[in-house]
Amino acid sequence: MKKIVIAGLLSAFIATPALADNTGRYYVAADFGSATFSNLPGWSNPDVIRISGGLHLSPMFAVEMGYSMFGDSNTVDPTWGPATISASSFQVAAVGNLPLSSQFDLVGKLGIASNYEDYSDASGGASSFSQSDLLVGFGAEFHVNSQVSVRALYDNYGKFDNIFPPMKASSVSVGVAYNF
Repeated sequence: MKKIVIAGLLSAFIATPALADNTGRYYVAADFGSATFSNLPGWSNPDVIRISGGLHLSPMFAVEMGYSMFGDSNTVDPTWGPATISASSFQVAAVGNLPLSSQFDLVGKLGIASNYEDYSDASGGASSFSQSDLLVGFGAEFHVNSQVSVRALYDNYGKFDNIFPPMKASSVSVGVAYNF
């Protein structure tokens, strides 16, 4: 029984990528979603917009660069008054696709994120931080046709500073990818 299951899984992994071979093709993508800043109690959770581009190295593997812009996160500090954090992240990642059918893939990302954080408050206090950390992401992609895909992703950007505890960010987004 195990041999039948293994043979079935292997044939699915080998045959399915041939249905949508994007090898050597570039793509661009745009995603919009909601971000969560952890270790910042009382701060609002911002929206996030992400633009990215990549190259399919094989039917199941791509490299991607992306830039995420987080909306402002606000709070009212009892001592310093209103305060705002603005953040952004530049990422480089390896992207793996696990085709489940000719139209549906599971997606995994592993890379590095170069994160930037800007803090300002009503008293005139301001500071900036930058930190590189591990980027981990996963999601799903639905291929509308050979050029257009709709995707849903979760990304964890890691740390944005070295303050204890450090600000961390993650996002859930939906977007569209276009293959050239």
